[in-house]
Amino acid sequence: MMEPVIVAHGEASAADPAEFSENRPSFFADPIAWLVAAAVERALDGVRLEPSAAGIVVMSDAAALPTSRVIAGEARRGRVSPLRFAGANPGILAGLSCVRWGLRGPSLVLAGAFPKVADTGFAVARGWLQDGHARHVVCATYRTAPADGHTAGCVVLGVPGGAT
Repeated sequence: MMEPVIVAHGEASAADPAEFSENRPSFFADPIAWLVAAAVERALDGVRLEPSAAGIVVMSDAAALPTSRVIAGEARRGRVSPLRFAGANPGILAGLSCVRWGLRGPSLVLAGAFPKVADTGFAVARGWLQDGHARHVVCATYRTAPADGHTAGCVVLGVPGGAT
């Protein structure tokens, strides 16, 4: 099989990832997950894919740190919000995009600094495409830098000649 091709890309940046949050009283996800979801949304704009055949790999060393810090403070006071607890799971970085766009292919969150985990993440995506586990794979990253703030990037990979 041929190497995957980049079908689309997107990026979202902010001084504070909470700028992208769409939390509601009955639905909560970590601010980093919302920033990643914004990059995924921008990448998926105009891409035709079958959600049941679309996988996602997210690479980040931050997991859900903002919410984890809030939970630590709540625990010291004796009560932890179950909604925040669920929204702090590291899997939320991929899970939020799965919920929003109905992605039902394989999913993975790699905990490690990008680009150190890039070879592993893209090897997994290639494998899913080559083995037929997915027709498209959304590959997202989250990184922070003092000068640049918070940035999430996303590429959508597909097979050459596949639907876009």
